[in-house]
Amino acid sequence: MLLDERCNKGHFGRVLTVSLVCVPGGIYNLSHVDRLFAQVRQHLTIPFKEHVILESDKPGWFAKLDLFQPDRFTGRVLYLDMDSTVIGSLDDIAMFPAPFAIIKNFKEMKEPDKARFNSSVMSWDAGSADHLFTNFTPDVMDRMNGDQDFISEQMPDAETFPGDWCVSYKVRRYAKLNTMPKDSRVVCYHGQPKPFDLPDDDLQRFIFV
Repeated sequence: MLLDERCNKGHFGRVLTVSLVCVPGGIYNLSHVDRLFAQVRQHLTIPFKEHVILESDKPGWFAKLDLFQPDRFTGRVLYLDMDSTVIGSLDDIAMFPAPFAIIKNFKEMKEPDKARFNSSVMSWDAGSADHLFTNFTPDVMDRMNGDQDFISEQMPDAETFPGDWCVSYKVRRYAKLNTMPKDSRVVCYHGQPKPFDLPDDDLQRFIFV
């Protein structure tokens, strides 16, 4: 597996790593990596290392489980999906006081025994969720839709971030809402549209209350 570790000058060896997953076969490329890291640098005051997973033997969403390979990281880790847009401070998300934290699923689940969570944003202590990698077997891909189902099965009692911190663009769009919580930190563009398919000033039409 190839990894690209790009460390902020002067911050190498610090305890926080921000990791992204950009593997072949999807819609993302290194320009999207640069876009997201630029936003992270703007909204994260804690020194951090930049890390990108560029290859995986797992298809699609399941590639995110490679984040939990034992001994990959030390300290604390923050992960963001490539289709995220950062609009507020990431400090509290990165250093959330739980061994592992994730977003509560944005929609009511028709199958509550499956995906309780949305994995667009996660933070964890390195080593606290290694079983998400070691317990994965190929049959998981036959019985589950993606990594979120597997995380929900393996960590059903995981801590979740406050609901206002990570918001769904799609949910607000289809509900025809013109507001977003004033404490929003990350806008998640799961599904369609993607943030880079919209005008640069698209979020300015929302009122933050």
